Amino acid sequence: TERRLFRREHDEPHADVAVTLLLDCSGSMKTHAETLAVAADVFVRALELAGAEVELLGHSTAAWNGGRALRDWQRAGRPPRPGRLNEMQRIVFKDAATPWRRARREIAALLEPHLFREAIDGEAVDWAAGRLRARPVARRVLIVVSDGSPMDSATQQANDPGLLDRHLRDVCARLEAAGDVALCGLGVGLDLGPWMRVHRQVDLPSLQRQQIFGELLSLLAAALRR
Repeated sequence: TERRLFRREHDEPHADVAVTLLLDCSGSMKTHAETLAVAADVFVRALELAGAEVELLGHSTAAWNGGRALRDWQRAGRPPRPGRLNEMQRIVFKDAATPWRRARREIAALLEPHLFREAIDGEAVDWAAGRLRARPVARRVLIVVSDGSPMDSATQQANDPGLLDRHLRDVCARLEAAGDVALCGLGVGLDLGPWMRVHRQVDLPSLQRQQIFGELLSLLAAALRR
């Protein structure tokens, strides 16, 4: 009459990873806003279903052709090598703690045309990587989606024209040397090779919508393998 219960143990995969999708919200990306919004929404949902922590971030500037920093520099007598002369606009469409269902309205803000101005990529990549490092996970992946090199007209005119480009290269080199964040880039009509070792290039107008997911998954796999 004695009965004994036995349990067969089995392993289940656990996605101990955080993924951030960082979107370049410069003016030239405005034409791709609808495609990016749909792709980001589906990609974020898919990663969340797989158990990953996901953030969707964007970056732009607060104004065209300089902001308060430019006016302060002009009032100070235009001293040489002023550095950045515009305010960063850092956009959190979805943070890691917010489920996809509760972030859908914020993700839809990608369709707002006023968000798209200029781009200071180096500081944006540094900011996104810092947020990733704060996540208590074993692996971290940062995917940058961009269609051009850094550009802020006021900063470029008042400094060495290569200032923003060099800063982005330095930030990417530091990240890749540290190794705690896997950095990769999806270039929209642009080869991101000069800045990032792991990268892919796509021509969004010629892609069918479902093809962009294959490109993003290939990029994610390449970053994790590295």
